[in-house]
Amino acid sequence: MSPATLGRKSLLLSLGTWSGSALGMLVSIFIARTLGPAALGTIGFSIGIVGLVAAALLPGFGQAHLKRLAEGQDPGRCLGTMLALQLALHSGLAAALLAGWSGGGLFHTQEIGLVFLLMLTAQVTSNFADIFLKVFIGREWIVSHFVIVQTARLARLGATVAVLGWAPSLPGVAATFVIEGALSGLLAIVVLAARHHITVRPPTRESLLAYWSYARPFLITTPLALFQDSIDRVLVGRWAGLEAAGYYQIARSLWEALSSVMAAPGLLFFTRLSSLYARRSAAGDREAREFFFGALDKLLFLAIPLAFVFWAGAGPLVGLLYGDAFAPAATALRILVLAAVVANVINPYTLVLYALEAGDRFVPVNILRVIAYLIVLVLMVPLDLAGFRGFWPGAPGAAVARLFLVLFPAWVYFRWTRELAGIPLYPRVRIYTAGFALMLPAQHGLAVLFAWATPGLGRFTEVAAAAVTLAGYLAFLRLAHPGTVDNLRYAWSLLSPRGFVNLLRTGLRES
Repeated sequence: MSPATLGRKSLLLSLGTWSGSALGMLVSIFIARTLGPAALGTIGFSIGIVGLVAAALLPGFGQAHLKRLAEGQDPGRCLGTMLALQLALHSGLAAALLAGWSGGGLFHTQEIGLVFLLMLTAQVTSNFADIFLKVFIGREWIVSHFVIVQTARLARLGATVAVLGWAPSLPGVAATFVIEGALSGLLAIVVLAARHHITVRPPTRESLLAYWSYARPFLITTPLALFQDSIDRVLVGRWAGLEAAGYYQIARSLWEALSSVMAAPGLLFFTRLSSLYARRSAAGDREAREFFFGALDKLLFLAIPLAFVFWAGAGPLVGLLYGDAFAPAATALRILVLAAVVANVINPYTLVLYALEAGDRFVPVNILRVIAYLIVLVLMVPLDLAGFRGFWPGAPGAAVARLFLVLFPAWVYFRWTRELAGIPLYPRVRIYTAGFALMLPAQHGLAVLFAWATPGLGRFTEVAAAAVTLAGYLAFLRLAHPGTVDNLRYAWSLLSPRGFVNLLRTGLRES
């Protein structure tokens, strides 16, 4: 497969991910403008609680499922194995649903308990749908995956608009989240059976052991990761109030849209590396290393300018989408942009380790990370916790803690990939990160200068400052990085209409 074809598949997968983030933002905008900040905070709070429940229900067999599919194992057997494992893992769900319904002292009102119940149901349907959707990712049938996911998301969007238009209520909005997972799972089952003749086959002892051997470290690391992903929303809601949780929900929604730049190509990173490392050899390791450096360079070439756009436009973007009442979310968003830039460098290295089946190394690291993360959250977030006020309470403090979580302890991942696969820290990472660091003060300085020189332009001064800064960054990159021209050609080729038409035509015929 040519780099351009792989790049277009990554871009198409990214478009699918971005559409999900865009849908999340649209829903949050509708909720914010129809029901207010506290309602949006309730949704964010409920999502956080659901994430904590999912941490207990969902150890990391999903990663094992994708890896075995990428290695070329029988997809029907993989489906049967994963379904059996998920059914076993969800056997305790009835107790979780009962706890969510009763609420106890965790939920502020009965309505919030009902929202939690519906969001948890949506999570479960999405989990089972993902079992079938991962077959398309593992086999790189990206066009079919894109069509299925977008159909389900459009159905959910239509349902959300209908609820908010005719009978606005938080439980009604939460109920629409169930539609996406249920419909995408059903469509995936139909397409796999009708087009690819793939149906569920019973698991075997060997298939269960193969999943277990890979997923065993994830029994610890995945719940910890899900806990880390959700606890900040919960603590902001409990310690800083639902209004602060609403600001943080907005910042996280926009940050997740930016982070999805890595999420989609990361899946193809992982599947391709898993295929290359399935049978180790010197030539295969060399091919994997060349693929990794080339893919990482192109990812950073595209992701760094996009991150800068989010940084420079944080204030206007929040105001335009949500209104001036949500302006405090801009500070948290800028901090999370820094976390996204760091993650775009670090996360690919963790994918190398997962492709090498070295996930056991993450167990002690992730235990240490979650302890350190909770300490930073306690130090940063509270408005008033037993008389203690955090250093930067509410949404900004939670964003600082998230940045810390991404950074700590990243250095060990680079050492491990160098030891196991001969992949050190990519030297040109320093060029990209230095360019990004230079853009931030340059853009703010130019915005002040333009505002002084042309006071009548208002917010257009920020746009002009960002445009000039980006042009300067590209000139810097052209001087410092000899591959910049090739990356520009590559980026242009990805957007070729003819290339995308050919990809869609062949993708719809893929088997």
